[in-house]
Amino acid sequence: MKQAKKIKNFIYLLFSVNIFLMKKTIFYASLLAFIGLGSAMIYKNLKGIDESAIDKTVVPGEDFYRYSNGTWLKNNPVPASESRWGSFNQVAERNNEVLRQILESAAANKSSKPESAEQKVGTFYRLFIDTLKRDRQGIQPILPLLGSINRISNSKELMSVVADLNSKGIRSFFGFYVSQDLKDSKTYIPYMSQGGLGLPDRDYYLKDDLKSKKIREEYLLHVKRIFELYGYNVDNNHQTIVSLETELAKVSMSRTERRNQEKQYNKRRLRNVLEEYPNLNFQVYMQGIGITSFDSLIVSQPDFFAQLNFLLGNTPLEDLKTYLRWCLFNQSAPYLDSKLENQHFYFYSTVLTGTKEQKPLWKRGIAAANGTVGELLGQLFVAKVFTPASKVRVNAMVDDIIVAFEQRIKNLDWMSAETKIKALEKLASFNRKFGYPDKWKDYTEFAIKEDSYIENVFRASEFSFKDNIANLGKPIDRNRWGMLPQTVNAYYSATLNEIVFPAAIMQPPFFDANADDAVNYGSIGAVIGHELTHGFDDQGSKYGPDGNLKSWWTENDKKQFETRTKVLVDQFNSFFVSDSLHINGELTLGENIADLGGLTIAYEAFKMRQMKNPGKVINGYTPEQRFFIGFAQIWKNNVRPEALRQLILTDPHSPGEFRVLGTLGNMPQFYEVFNVKEGQKMYRRAETRANIW
Repeated sequence: MKQAKKIKNFIYLLFSVNIFLMKKTIFYASLLAFIGLGSAMIYKNLKGIDESAIDKTVVPGEDFYRYSNGTWLKNNPVPASESRWGSFNQVAERNNEVLRQILESAAANKSSKPESAEQKVGTFYRLFIDTLKRDRQGIQPILPLLGSINRISNSKELMSVVADLNSKGIRSFFGFYVSQDLKDSKTYIPYMSQGGLGLPDRDYYLKDDLKSKKIREEYLLHVKRIFELYGYNVDNNHQTIVSLETELAKVSMSRTERRNQEKQYNKRRLRNVLEEYPNLNFQVYMQGIGITSFDSLIVSQPDFFAQLNFLLGNTPLEDLKTYLRWCLFNQSAPYLDSKLENQHFYFYSTVLTGTKEQKPLWKRGIAAANGTVGELLGQLFVAKVFTPASKVRVNAMVDDIIVAFEQRIKNLDWMSAETKIKALEKLASFNRKFGYPDKWKDYTEFAIKEDSYIENVFRASEFSFKDNIANLGKPIDRNRWGMLPQTVNAYYSATLNEIVFPAAIMQPPFFDANADDAVNYGSIGAVIGHELTHGFDDQGSKYGPDGNLKSWWTENDKKQFETRTKVLVDQFNSFFVSDSLHINGELTLGENIADLGGLTIAYEAFKMRQMKNPGKVINGYTPEQRFFIGFAQIWKNNVRPEALRQLILTDPHSPGEFRVLGTLGNMPQFYEVFNVKEGQKMYRRAETRANIW
């Protein structure tokens, strides 16, 4: 599953799996059953595997992905308003119906309690869907910010405006945020990170294939068109902007490099940063965002900031102002009038992902609310769908998976006893969060007003930005979540050493209260195992049980681990997708390790559960077969070629098809259950299979 971009939390340290399970038994109780209680009322007709999706003309050992999903893939093309369509979309669609009811009711209720969550999300949504008002206002709401850019007369004023824009959510030259210190996870520290690009990734500026060149041509036209829609004389503004961004792209770390946290952990004294990058006027930036009380920070990409420092000192001020206008114009476009919104959609959705048409207004409103007032909306969401009492019931499936993981670590033939002790200590220290936060964030100081949609977006961004930087000097907040309860996803936090499962994902096909154990262990069980394994993937394994970035491996065990993960890198590098594009085995390594480890551990946990609750053959499928079909079906997905290209270049997850084929091709249990034989496409010789956790 997808990990939160910079989720930095902490853990409390427990000293054995038994203590961990004992405490969690007190606090949780069969959480999957809890979610079922809430969701079964809405999704009561869904259960188990989707037999209508299966294509029995396909031999399982030839292509298990299409065996499990082939009929569904044929019958479910990507809707015109989407770039891809699969299990995640289906769950999101069901959740959207609940969210729509909440938002429309809140928007219509103008007598709701002032400053309540209902009033704030209702006002926000009402202003979003009032497109007539947005069209009347046009670009008027951003004119004060545009004026501040136009008035810049020197480099210090430039950085003061950059600070103001960044606090309002308008990204420009670089990123700045406060998070846990990766090597001292008991403290918060500021981070500076690369930025400044209008395209999704540095490779879009640097690759020379025909498709990349075509996208750059379209990007130039997009920049030109945006300036025209704002009523600005284009001149060579579009060339100036793309040239500046290209220079930044050249020194930006690649996505693969950025997976390595050690490479990005460059701690600097503030005084040294001020001396090394004088053209950043960083002290002015800090004053602008209201933060001065720190002496050290993390410069994630020093080469990038060296080049940015050069560009800021050698680029004409008018060109830098033009670039800031572009950042304001482009990033504000989706929140202003329909012409700007449509142009933004055309480039970022149609050109880059192949999406043919915009989603209905109400769906866009849900996405906007999630992205801006999401936690407030989440409070209303869980109140409608789930009950607080559910959170006191233990999740037996998680307990089983942790015990299975413990046994696998103990039985590893490639790891020394010394490292096993450390691995078990880390496993025992895992924390887990399910459903929604025990304590919601305080939004008392956050105001939603009736002036304009985009000004509410700016206020929400300022609230979040100030809330983030206010962490400096405070104790670590261990209760924060990095995802909303209505998000169909899950994540692992390395610095907190915890797995987090929002309420929204605990629904079919990921979890079905009406299904047998086999399907649930193969679906949500594999996801739980996946997130646990992230603590032991090529990057998560660099963090200790206390959440600090430090090695707990012997040198020989580390070499053994790297040798085994290299097998997975080579396997996924060999998967070609289309147009000479192949999966980047290095970029996707962490997710591929988690998929393989997670499913392997979930299978062992399932077999343990069978000893207590034996399954039975259902509609001709054994429990073991249903386990693997359940896994394959959560990754069913149709995707447009343009979106697939973007995913290959930017996403650390392999496409769903290869998450199934690549994972199962390494599992001897799968070979046994479906009688996979040599000569079939999925068959790998035993000595060539990856076997890590």
